[in-house]
Amino acid sequence: MRSPRGFWFATAAIFCIIIGLFLASGTFVALSLPIVLYLAVLSLFMEETEASFDVQRKISDTRIMAGESIEVQVIVKNTGSKIELLEIVDNIPDYVKLKEGNNRALINLDEGDEESFTYELDCPLRGRYLLDNMELNIMDSGRLHKVKVKVKEPSEFSVIATMEPLKGVKIAPRKTRNWVGMIKSRRVGIGTEFYGMRDYVSGDEMRKINWKATSRYDKIITNEFEAECSGDVTLILDARIEANVGFIENSVVEHGVRAVSTISQHILADKNRVGLIVLRDIIDEVYPAFGKRQFYKLSEHLLNVKPMGLLPFENIGWMVTSYFPLESQIIVISSLTDRKIITTIGDLCARGYDVVVLSPSPIRLESPMLEDSASKDMAARILEVERNILTTELNRYARIIDWDTRDPLAKALKGVEVSRRR
Repeated sequence: MRSPRGFWFATAAIFCIIIGLFLASGTFVALSLPIVLYLAVLSLFMEETEASFDVQRKISDTRIMAGESIEVQVIVKNTGSKIELLEIVDNIPDYVKLKEGNNRALINLDEGDEESFTYELDCPLRGRYLLDNMELNIMDSGRLHKVKVKVKEPSEFSVIATMEPLKGVKIAPRKTRNWVGMIKSRRVGIGTEFYGMRDYVSGDEMRKINWKATSRYDKIITNEFEAECSGDVTLILDARIEANVGFIENSVVEHGVRAVSTISQHILADKNRVGLIVLRDIIDEVYPAFGKRQFYKLSEHLLNVKPMGLLPFENIGWMVTSYFPLESQIIVISSLTDRKIITTIGDLCARGYDVVVLSPSPIRLESPMLEDSASKDMAARILEVERNILTTELNRYARIIDWDTRDPLAKALKGVEVSRRR
C-alpha cells in the first residue's frame, strides 16, 4: 500500500508537469524531475520482503488503585527478513492518560533483532481496562510504501476505587450475633473487658481466677468478661441514572463506589459480615460474608458498576427482607433524588433494621458545572430547601448523613456516632 508520503510526492510531481504543460513552461516540468528521480531510485532499490515478527506486551500489575499508575512494556522480535522501518502504535483505552514515555515507537530491525519500549499510564478512574489493539506499520527507508498490520495482544488490568483512612471512626451494628467479633454485646462471654465476678465452677480457666477476691471472701472467685461479638451490615448503593449527578470522575456513583469500598474494608476488619446490593438496570447483590475474600468479591462487583437503569427503589425493600438478616444494619448510599425512597426506608425501619443513609450532595456536585449567575443561586437555594425537607422527613426513620464530597469520608461518618449517642 502506498504511504501518504509517497502519495503526496507523486501528486507534487504530476502537478508540476500539468502546470508546465498548461503554461508551456519548461521550468515547471524541470521541477518535477528531482521528485520523479527520487521516486524512481527508491523504487529500484526497494526489496519485497515478507515481514514476520513476535510481539509481546507486559504490564507491571494487573490490579491497582485509582490514581495510581501502571507501567507497560512492548517487546518486538523480528523473526523474518530485515525490516527497514517499523512504526508501532499501542492504542490506549478511554479514561486512561499517558503519564510518561510514549505509546508510539519508530525502529528498524535486522533479522533476529529484538527491540522494546516502555511507557507509563495514569489511571484516575476505577474499572476494567483492556490493552488489545496494537498497530504495526511496516515501511521502506523512504516511507513511500506502507503495510499496516493489526496485532491482538490482550492485556487486562483492573483499577479499584480509592479507599480512605477511617481512623477514629466506629461503625458497628446495634444488634450482634453469636460469632466472635469486636463489638461489645453487654453480655457475658469471650472478650477482654471486665464484666463482673461469680463463684468458681469446675472447668473455669485458671487465668480467670480473681486471687484478690478469693483471699477476701475465702472462696474461689472467677472473673467474667463482656462478650465481643460480630454483626451484619448490608451496603446499598443507588447507581440509577436519576441518582447520578456530576462529571464522570466526580459523580455521585463514583463517590458512592469509593464509600462502599472504604466502609466495607473498615467493617470487615472488625470481623463483621458485610453484604452488598447495587440498584441500577438490575439488582446486583453479594450475600453477607466475612474476611478478605469477601472484600475481594465486593471489589470485583464494584468494578462493573456504571450509572444505568430506572428501577424503582421499592425493589430494594423486597430484596433486603427476602435475603438479608433481620435487625442488621443497613447503610444506604444515595443522592436522594427519588422521594419514594422515604417509604422504603420507613418500611425497613419498621421491620427492625438499623438504617443509616449516607447522601452525597448532588447540589454541591452539580454547582461547579454551571456558570455563576443569579438564576443559578436561586435554583440552588430552592433545591437546598427541598433537600432539607426530604432529609428532615427521612430523619424520623433513619440516621441521615449529608455528605459534602469535598470533605474526607471520615468526617462525614463521624455523624453515625453522634446520632447513635443522641
